[in-house]
Amino acid sequence: MKKAALAFALALFTLCTIAYAGPERYSGKEMKQVAPAPVVECPNWTGFYVGGFGGYKFAPINSDLNLFGDWAGFPEVSGLESAGSENLDSSGAEAGGLIGYNYQWHNWVFGAEAAGGYLWLRDSNQTGILTNGGNGNTYDVSTSFKTHYLATFGPRIGYALCNWLPYITGGLALGDLDFFQQINEHNTFFRQGGNHTENNVGWMVGGGLQYALTHHWSVRGQYEYVDLGSVGFDTKGTSPFPGFIGHSKAELREHNVSLAVIYQF
Repeated sequence: MKKAALAFALALFTLCTIAYAGPERYSGKEMKQVAPAPVVECPNWTGFYVGGFGGYKFAPINSDLNLFGDWAGFPEVSGLESAGSENLDSSGAEAGGLIGYNYQWHNWVFGAEAAGGYLWLRDSNQTGILTNGGNGNTYDVSTSFKTHYLATFGPRIGYALCNWLPYITGGLALGDLDFFQQINEHNTFFRQGGNHTENNVGWMVGGGLQYALTHHWSVRGQYEYVDLGSVGFDTKGTSPFPGFIGHSKAELREHNVSLAVIYQF
C-alpha cells in the first residue's frame, strides 16, 4: 500500500513538473525577433558649409532701339527700330561655388548663403539687308548680349524633415550686362552704334530641396528667378552725320536651375 502511494506521489509530481515547466524560454532567434528597431538619428543642420554647383540658365533678353534727331522723316526708321527691338532669348551653363551657415531650431532651419558662378550665357542677331527706303539706302542691324558671372547673397528658411530640407530663399543678385548694337548702311560708310557693359545689382527669389547623405555630405536641387535690370547707352552717327541719334537698351531676366554638392563642418 505504501509502495502504491509512493508511486502515485511520484507520478503526480512528474506530471505537475511537465505542466508548469512551459516551453523553452528564449533562444537567440527569439531575442532577435523581439529586439526593438534601432532609432533613426536625424542630422543636425546647424553649422557652416561650403559646396560646388553646376547649372543651366535660360534668359529672356528684351532689347529696344529708339532713333531720333536727324532720323526724323526717314521712311526706314520704323523698320530699323523694329529690327533693333527683337528679343534675344539666350541659354547656357553655369559653374561655381557657395558658402553659408545654418541654424536649426526644432524643425525650422534659418541660414544665409553667398554663391558665385561663371556663366556661358550669350546670344547675337543680325538682320541682314533690312530696308530699301525712298532714297535707295539699305541697312542691317547687329545686336548681341553677354553675361559672364552671377553672384547672389540672401537668407534661407527651411523646415527639416529628418534627412530632407525644403527651403525658400531671396536676396541680392549681382551680374554684368554686356550689350552691343550697331546700324550699318550698305551704300555709304555710315555707322551708328556701340557697346556698353554694366555691373548691375538686382534681386533674386527661389527655393530648393536638400538631402543629407551623411552628417557632413548633402546634395540639393535649386531654382532661382533673377532680375538684373537693364543696360542702355546713347550713340551718334559717324562723321559727318553726328545728328543721327539713337538709344539702345536691353533688360536681363534669368531662370536658373542648379545641382550642388555640399559639405557641412
